[in-house]
Amino acid sequence: MKIIAVTLIMTLLGCATSSQNQEEPSPKLICGVKNPAQDLPWLKEIITKAEEDKATGAHQGNYLGTIYVDEFKNQPVFMVKMMMGSGGLYAYAFKCDGARLYFDKEGSPTMFFDIEKKNNVLYTNSP
Repeated sequence: MKIIAVTLIMTLLGCATSSQNQEEPSPKLICGVKNPAQDLPWLKEIITKAEEDKATGAHQGNYLGTIYVDEFKNQPVFMVKMMMGSGGLYAYAFKCDGARLYFDKEGSPTMFFDIEKKNNVLYTNSP
């Protein structure tokens, strides 16, 4: 009986310590940061304006929409589906540094639809 009890205790202790030693996977870095919505100043500014626009209409609805993140040509890209005061354009693409990304004919039309289909939403204030 003692042998069974000792074996059971040792087994339970072994299971408990082995589960404690397992490391949780580290979050995927986007543009070298864990939280691009907070850690990329240019993106944080867009999201701040979006929050203001949703709460008070401060920007006449120009910052209502969704921000997606994906890769284009093996680089992170942010697709911002908001007017942002353009008077007509409804989607913009940005690189990690906040520079606007312009597409050549082969990538532009399909890229926006592909990102939206994947639904990699980083931020939205749309219902």
